[in-house]
Parts: sequence; C-alpha cells; structure tokens
Amino acid sequence: MHRYKSASPGPANPSWMRTAGLAAHFGVMHRTCLDAVQSGPDALAVVPSLSGRSGPHPLETLAAYLLPRLPAVALSAISGERGERDQRRVFRPDFFAVPDHEAVHGRHIVLVDDTWVTGSHLQSAAAALREAGAVRVTGLVLARRLRPDWGTTADFIAEQLVRPYDVAFCPVGRHVG
Repeated sequence: MHRYKSASPGPANPSWMRTAGLAAHFGVMHRTCLDAVQSGPDALAVVPSLSGRSGPHPLETLAAYLLPRLPAVALSAISGERGERDQRRVFRPDFFAVPDHEAVHGRHIVLVDDTWVTGSHLQSAAAALREAGAVRVTGLVLARRLRPDWGTTADFIAEQLVRPYDVAFCPVGRHVG
C-alpha cells in the first residue's frame, strides 16, 4: 500500500492505478448494496498522515477519483510531538483538527483511510469529526495490515480469519456477488 504514495498521485503512478483499480472493482461488484444503504453520505474526508508529510496526502486524489459525487471536507493533522510510531497508534482525537466546523455540521461523512493497522487513526479522526458536528461518520479502509506479534492479533487471526479473503463477499449487504 505504501507504494501508491511514493510517486505523484494519479494515473501516471502504476501503484496508484492498481490501488484505484482494486477499490473501483469492489465498488462495481457491490454497487447495489452500496446504493441501498440508507442515509447516504454527504461528504468525504481523508485521514491525514501523522508522519509529517507535506502537501496533500495522495489518498485525497484517490478518494476524489473513487467518490467523485461527494464533496471533500478538510481534516488536518495537528502538528506537534506525537512520539514514536507505536506511540501514535493510540486513540487520540486531539491529533486531528477540522478547520471548518460548518462543512461537517449535521452531515454524514465518509472517512477514508488507506491502511488499518490498529484502527486508532481512523477512530481518532472520526471522533474529531463527530466533535466538530458530524452526525455520522462511516469508515472506509482500503487495506488491513496484521502483525501477529502485536497484542492479541495472533488470536484474532486464528479465531476470526477462518476463510480466505473473497472480493465477491459484500461486507455491506452480505451478499456474494
């Protein structure tokens, strides 16, 4: 997943195109279920990097490409000391700021993140959006990274991941495409 960020975002980046293609394929396969969801989203936001990346996050371009009908709302990382990488993997809504509360007030926001490791960044960013007035936040994560040596992850893998990943299985409507 990190390679889509290593060059310019967009069609000229092969890794970006593969990531966009996988996400678009999922969207096409499960369009019926996605369209049937009540109270559709009003806007989208992207979980910003906490690593000090300058400029727009490449995921912003990808999210706009995949969800073109949704206006983007700004979400930013608060600058300051956050410690080592593992110390940033805790629930901390104060790591994120919503510059324009009116842009999210009363809205249903789709919050897009590229990789779920512990879930703390997505959950913290969602809490920041809720604190700014969003009535609902739906998380959309493109990939999951599992490290068996972290906490109870080995147990999770053994007990919960009992079948191989299948893109035809719809997590929204539970149908198989």
